[in-house]
Amino acid sequence: MTTQTETTTAEYHYVTTIQMPGAVINTRDGILTVPVGFTRAAAFNYLMGQLKDEYQTQISVLFFSFEPNRLA
Repeated sequence: MTTQTETTTAEYHYVTTIQMPGAVINTRDGILTVPVGFTRAAAFNYLMGQLKDEYQTQISVLFFSFEPNRLA
């Protein structure tokens, strides 16, 4: 008999484009590993919090994508 282990984390690929004062635009992507049950809103707030901490200025989100990293 085969047993399936329960997954406790999931990997997501994100792409975000932000604009800062002075028309500075920055696009970045990456992989975020989150616990099962983590919401898209929580992931967005986490990632935007990192950008705000890094740039220490007002940012406007122009684009945000957060999709499972797994294709199948």
